[in-house]
Amino acid sequence: MTYLKRPAVIRNSVIYCILSLFFLSVIESLEGGVSALDLKVFLKFLESNKVLLALAIISMVSIFSLKKASPYLFLFYCSAIAFNSIKLFFVDFDKLILIENFFYILFSYNFFLFLKIELAEPFYNPRYSKNILTDYLDCNFPIELKKDGKRHKGYLTNWGENGFFCRMEKGEEKLKGKIEVVSALEGHSFFSEGEVMSRGLNGVGIRVRANPVPHMGWINYYGIISEQGMKSL
Repeated sequence: MTYLKRPAVIRNSVIYCILSLFFLSVIESLEGGVSALDLKVFLKFLESNKVLLALAIISMVSIFSLKKASPYLFLFYCSAIAFNSIKLFFVDFDKLILIENFFYILFSYNFFLFLKIELAEPFYNPRYSKNILTDYLDCNFPIELKKDGKRHKGYLTNWGENGFFCRMEKGEEKLKGKIEVVSALEGHSFFSEGEVMSRGLNGVGIRVRANPVPHMGWINYYGIISEQGMKSL
Protein backbone atom coordinates (compact mmCIF):
# COMPACT_ATOMS: atom_id res chain seq x y z
CA MET A 1 0.00 0.00 0.00
CA THR A 2 1.10 3.54 -0.81
CA TYR A 3 -0.28 6.30 1.42
CA LEU A 4 -0.58 9.58 -0.46
CA LYS A 5 -1.93 11.82 2.32
CA ARG A 6 -1.20 12.22 6.01
CA PRO A 7 -4.19 13.81 7.77
CA ALA A 8 -3.81 16.29 10.64
CA VAL A 9 -4.28 13.64 13.33
CA ILE A 10 -1.27 11.71 11.98
CA ARG A 11 0.95 14.78 11.74
CA ASN A 12 -0.13 16.02 15.17
CA SER A 13 0.52 12.63 16.76
CA VAL A 14 4.09 12.66 15.41
CA ILE A 15 4.63 16.17 16.80
CA TYR A 16 3.12 15.06 20.12
CA CYS A 17 5.73 12.30 20.38
CA ILE A 18 8.46 14.91 20.12
CA LEU A 19 6.76 17.25 22.60
CA SER A 20 6.39 14.35 25.05
CA LEU A 21 10.17 14.15 25.34
CA PHE A 22 10.33 17.89 25.90
CA PHE A 23 7.55 17.57 28.51
CA LEU A 24 9.55 15.01 30.49
CA SER A 25 12.70 17.12 30.24
CA VAL A 26 10.76 20.10 31.65
CA ILE A 27 9.54 17.97 34.56
CA GLU A 28 13.11 16.86 35.25
CA SER A 29 14.26 20.48 35.08
CA LEU A 30 11.61 21.54 37.59
CA GLU A 31 12.64 18.79 39.95
CA GLY A 32 16.35 19.53 39.46
CA GLY A 33 16.00 23.31 39.70
CA VAL A 34 17.61 24.07 36.32
CA SER A 35 16.39 25.99 33.27
CA ALA A 36 13.92 24.03 31.12
CA LEU A 37 14.90 26.08 28.04
CA ASP A 38 18.62 25.31 28.14
CA LEU A 39 19.52 23.38 24.96
CA LYS A 40 22.50 21.71 26.63
CA VAL A 41 20.24 20.44 29.42
CA PHE A 42 17.79 19.02 26.87
CA LEU A 43 20.56 17.29 24.89
CA LYS A 44 21.92 15.84 28.12
CA PHE A 45 18.41 14.62 28.92
CA LEU A 46 18.19 12.85 25.54
CA GLU A 47 21.60 11.27 26.06
CA SER A 48 20.53 9.86 29.42
CA ASN A 49 17.18 8.61 28.10
CA LYS A 50 18.21 6.74 24.97
CA VAL A 51 15.54 4.06 25.43
CA LEU A 52 12.76 6.66 25.48
CA LEU A 53 14.31 8.43 22.51
CA ALA A 54 14.43 5.16 20.55
CA LEU A 55 10.82 4.41 21.51
CA ALA A 56 9.81 7.89 20.36
CA ILE A 57 11.48 7.39 16.97
CA ILE A 58 9.88 3.96 16.51
CA SER A 59 6.47 5.39 17.42
CA MET A 60 6.82 8.31 15.03
CA VAL A 61 7.91 6.10 12.14
CA SER A 62 5.06 3.68 12.83
CA ILE A 63 2.48 6.47 12.99
CA PHE A 64 3.76 8.18 9.85
CA SER A 65 3.71 4.83 8.04
CA LEU A 66 0.08 4.33 9.19
CA LYS A 67 0.75 0.95 10.73
CA LYS A 68 -2.24 -0.71 12.38
CA ALA A 69 -0.34 -1.18 15.64
CA SER A 70 0.57 2.52 15.82
CA PRO A 71 -2.13 3.57 18.35
CA TYR A 72 -1.01 0.91 20.84
CA LEU A 73 2.67 1.67 20.32
CA PHE A 74 1.86 5.35 20.82
CA LEU A 75 -0.05 4.53 24.03
CA PHE A 76 2.85 2.44 25.34
CA TYR A 77 5.30 5.27 24.60
CA CYS A 78 3.11 7.89 26.33
CA SER A 79 2.67 5.52 29.30
CA ALA A 80 6.46 5.27 29.61
CA ILE A 81 6.72 9.09 29.60
CA ALA A 82 3.94 9.38 32.21
CA PHE A 83 5.53 6.67 34.40
CA ASN A 84 8.90 8.45 34.42
CA SER A 85 7.19 11.75 35.15
CA ILE A 86 5.18 10.33 38.05
CA LYS A 87 8.38 8.92 39.54
CA LEU A 88 9.71 12.47 39.68
CA PHE A 89 6.57 13.57 41.52
CA PHE A 90 7.29 11.13 44.34
CA VAL A 91 10.74 12.67 44.85
CA ASP A 92 9.36 15.78 46.60
CA PHE A 93 5.57 15.56 46.00
CA ASP A 94 5.44 18.71 43.87
CA LYS A 95 1.77 19.44 43.13
CA LEU A 96 2.67 21.26 39.91
CA ILE A 97 4.22 18.07 38.53
CA LEU A 98 1.10 16.13 39.54
CA ILE A 99 -1.18 18.59 37.70
CA GLU A 100 1.01 18.53 34.60
CA ASN A 101 0.94 14.73 34.65
CA PHE A 102 -2.85 14.70 34.85
CA PHE A 103 -3.19 16.88 31.74
CA TYR A 104 -0.49 14.93 29.90
CA ILE A 105 -2.28 11.62 30.51
CA LEU A 106 -5.60 13.19 29.48
CA PHE A 107 -4.19 14.58 26.21
CA SER A 108 -2.31 11.35 25.46
CA TYR A 109 -5.44 9.24 25.81
CA ASN A 110 -7.38 11.54 23.51
CA PHE A 111 -4.60 11.40 20.91
CA PHE A 112 -4.70 7.60 21.19
CA LEU A 113 -8.45 7.53 20.54
CA PHE A 114 -8.24 9.89 17.54
CA LEU A 115 -5.33 7.91 16.10
CA LYS A 116 -7.19 4.63 16.54
CA ILE A 117 -10.32 6.01 14.86
CA GLU A 118 -8.32 7.45 11.95
CA LEU A 119 -6.42 4.25 11.20
CA ALA A 120 -9.67 2.25 11.26
CA GLU A 121 -11.03 4.26 8.33
CA PRO A 122 -11.85 2.10 5.27
CA PHE A 123 -9.70 4.09 2.83
CA TYR A 124 -6.59 2.69 4.53
CA ASN A 125 -7.75 -0.93 4.35
CA PRO A 126 -8.70 -2.71 1.08
CA ARG A 127 -10.05 -5.74 2.96
CA TYR A 128 -9.10 -8.11 0.20
CA SER A 129 -6.12 -9.95 -1.20
CA LYS A 130 -5.34 -9.31 -4.85
CA ASN A 131 -4.60 -13.00 -5.30
CA ILE A 132 -7.90 -14.40 -4.03
CA LEU A 133 -10.60 -11.81 -4.77
CA THR A 134 -12.89 -13.21 -7.46
CA ASP A 135 -14.92 -11.24 -9.97
CA TYR A 136 -18.32 -12.22 -8.65
CA LEU A 137 -17.61 -10.41 -5.37
CA ASP A 138 -17.25 -7.12 -7.26
CA CYS A 139 -20.56 -6.85 -9.06
CA ASN A 140 -22.77 -5.71 -6.16
CA PHE A 141 -21.16 -2.33 -5.46
CA PRO A 142 -20.08 -0.46 -8.61
CA ILE A 143 -18.47 2.97 -8.22
CA GLU A 144 -17.34 5.56 -10.76
CA LEU A 145 -14.46 7.97 -10.22
CA LYS A 146 -14.03 11.07 -12.38
CA LYS A 147 -10.70 12.84 -12.79
CA ASP A 148 -9.82 15.47 -15.43
CA GLY A 149 -12.85 14.56 -17.51
CA LYS A 150 -12.00 10.86 -17.54
CA ARG A 151 -14.15 8.15 -15.97
CA HIS A 152 -12.70 5.23 -14.04
CA LYS A 153 -14.87 2.31 -12.99
CA GLY A 154 -14.33 0.35 -9.82
CA TYR A 155 -16.05 -1.78 -7.18
CA LEU A 156 -16.36 -1.11 -3.46
CA THR A 157 -14.58 -3.52 -1.15
CA ASN A 158 -14.55 -1.55 2.11
CA TRP A 159 -16.61 1.46 3.11
CA GLY A 160 -17.60 3.66 6.02
CA GLU A 161 -19.22 6.99 6.79
CA ASN A 162 -16.15 9.02 5.79
CA GLY A 163 -15.02 7.17 2.67
CA PHE A 164 -14.25 3.87 1.02
CA PHE A 165 -11.73 1.66 -0.72
CA CYS A 166 -12.51 0.40 -4.22
CA ARG A 167 -10.90 -2.12 -6.51
CA MET A 168 -10.02 -0.86 -9.99
CA GLU A 169 -9.01 -2.53 -13.20
CA LYS A 170 -5.25 -2.86 -13.58
CA GLY A 171 -3.73 0.46 -14.64
CA GLU A 172 -6.77 2.41 -13.47
CA GLU A 173 -5.55 2.79 -9.89
CA LYS A 174 -2.92 5.47 -10.67
CA LEU A 175 -5.20 8.23 -9.41
CA LYS A 176 -4.27 10.97 -6.97
CA GLY A 177 -5.51 14.28 -5.62
CA LYS A 178 -9.10 15.46 -5.61
CA ILE A 179 -11.65 13.34 -7.40
CA GLU A 180 -15.37 13.16 -8.17
CA VAL A 181 -17.31 10.11 -7.01
CA VAL A 182 -20.53 8.71 -8.45
CA SER A 183 -22.11 5.73 -6.69
CA ALA A 184 -25.25 4.04 -8.03
CA LEU A 185 -27.97 2.13 -6.22
CA GLU A 186 -31.30 0.89 -7.57
CA GLY A 187 -31.28 3.32 -10.49
CA HIS A 188 -30.28 6.36 -8.40
CA SER A 189 -26.92 8.16 -8.56
CA PHE A 190 -25.18 9.69 -5.57
CA PHE A 191 -22.55 12.39 -6.11
CA SER A 192 -19.58 13.23 -3.88
CA GLU A 193 -16.21 14.94 -3.92
CA GLY A 194 -13.25 13.17 -2.39
CA GLU A 195 -9.51 12.84 -2.18
CA VAL A 196 -7.27 9.85 -2.86
CA MET A 197 -5.66 8.83 0.44
CA SER A 198 -4.08 5.49 -0.45
CA ARG A 199 -3.30 3.32 -3.44
CA GLY A 200 -2.38 -0.33 -3.89
CA LEU A 201 -3.62 -3.87 -4.59
CA ASN A 202 -5.19 -2.58 -7.83
CA GLY A 203 -7.35 -0.14 -5.92
CA VAL A 204 -7.59 3.28 -4.28
CA GLY A 205 -8.82 4.59 -0.95
CA ILE A 206 -10.98 7.72 -1.08
CA ARG A 207 -11.83 10.08 1.79
CA VAL A 208 -15.12 11.82 1.01
CA ARG A 209 -14.75 15.56 1.54
CA ALA A 210 -18.07 16.99 0.34
CA ASN A 211 -21.52 16.06 -0.96
CA PRO A 212 -22.44 18.74 -3.52
CA VAL A 213 -25.97 17.41 -4.13
CA PRO A 214 -28.12 17.61 -0.97
CA HIS A 215 -29.61 14.26 0.10
CA MET A 216 -27.86 12.50 -2.81
CA GLY A 217 -24.29 12.25 -1.56
CA TRP A 218 -22.03 9.56 -0.17
CA ILE A 219 -23.45 9.84 3.36
CA ASN A 220 -26.92 9.08 2.00
CA TYR A 221 -25.64 6.17 -0.09
CA TYR A 222 -23.78 4.77 2.91
CA GLY A 223 -26.87 5.15 5.09
CA ILE A 224 -29.03 3.19 2.65
CA ILE A 225 -26.67 0.25 2.18
CA SER A 226 -26.07 0.14 5.94
CA GLU A 227 -29.82 -0.04 6.63
CA GLN A 228 -30.05 -2.88 4.13
CA GLY A 229 -27.42 -4.80 6.09
CA MET A 230 -24.76 -4.67 3.35
CA LYS A 231 -21.28 -5.06 4.81
CA SER A 232 -17.72 -4.81 3.57
CA LEU A 233 -15.89 -7.89 2.32
